[in-house]
Amino acid sequence: MPEVDATRPPGEWILSSDGINAAAALQLEALAASAVSSPERKAVQTVALALRLPESAVATAVSFREVDRVESVHDGFRDARRAWIAGRLDERHEGWETPDAAARRFHEGLLAQDARHVVVGTHGMVLTAWLASQGLVADAVAFWEALRFPDVVEIGIPLLRVRAVLTDADGRFVLIKRARPGQEPYWTTPGGGVMLDDASADDALRRELHEELGAEVELGEIVLERQLDSIHSEVFYAARLTSIDPTLADGPEFDDPSRGAYEVEVVTLDELRTLDLRPSELKELLLAQR
Repeated sequence: MPEVDATRPPGEWILSSDGINAAAALQLEALAASAVSSPERKAVQTVALALRLPESAVATAVSFREVDRVESVHDGFRDARRAWIAGRLDERHEGWETPDAAARRFHEGLLAQDARHVVVGTHGMVLTAWLASQGLVADAVAFWEALRFPDVVEIGIPLLRVRAVLTDADGRFVLIKRARPGQEPYWTTPGGGVMLDDASADDALRRELHEELGAEVELGEIVLERQLDSIHSEVFYAARLTSIDPTLADGPEFDDPSRGAYEVEVVTLDELRTLDLRPSELKELLLAQR
């Protein structure tokens, strides 16, 4: 419900007075939640008003932006959007982000959140694409058409992370040393989130190991499962290294210097005893088994 200003791009539009009142009426301030929003000003305003927060307290993430598209607002624009939601792409959608691409980056945005409850300020088309990709709406078009301005959609869905307790031919552990700015270093096992286009958790882990280490592995049994919060869970697999070439590592984490350094280290069991390996229960489990 923005103030439409033809002199500015839509991402800079602010809420109208009706939009301000409607956002404030959502009354989500009782939630103990992390707040993140699309960078669009009206989305940030909506989250801030709904949670009774200053706008400065709302983080922004481009993953939650509306669908990228080249669009003229004409008599048939809603028909074009409806067809996009239904997955029926045609010449009207030239230059548009696909539903699969939009859903994937939205999912990656959720995986990046580290909180028990998250309030996400986002937009109808991209939200619907993600919900449909997860099988959470039976009729995507009907869901999208029923959305109000603004609206609240509550979901509870586990986002799975997979990691490898990876050993080499000599039985040494292959770990990632994490050095974040201003913090003491710690060590973790390689792995990451299961993405929408991963055929299985196993495939996701193999992909992550190639991205982080340039590694090929043989996967074994699950050695540890843990629920991180109401959204995230984590599974650790035993794995044996068959080849590694760090020059092939190309994970997205290497593109963001603010996330700190990722260094591959190979350590013996005795060396493992002295390291801050996280999670601590995994370290205890490994030491107890050797």
